[in-house]
Amino acid sequence: LTESTPMPWPAFAKGMDTLMALLGPDLLRVKGFLDVEGCQGPVLVQFVQHLAHPPVELTAWPDINRQSRVVFITRNILERQVRDLFAAVRALV
Repeated sequence: LTESTPMPWPAFAKGMDTLMALLGPDLLRVKGFLDVEGCQGPVLVQFVQHLAHPPVELTAWPDINRQSRVVFITRNILERQVRDLFAAVRALV
């Protein structure tokens, strides 16, 4: 999942809450950097099934790319489903 514009934290958090509630056992690993509205550095996010590690705002980006990038390792979850869910939640925020 990549985004070229800053993401509102509530949109990402609600999207992940929904994925964990509905498909938690199939979320094998989710990890990445988010460009969150109002944050100076990237926000590191990590999830495993129903477990969400607390997000951590880092002091600097690891490179010049400030694009949000989150990797989803899943079972029986299509990429399109994840993209559509986040697009729908972001449209509501």
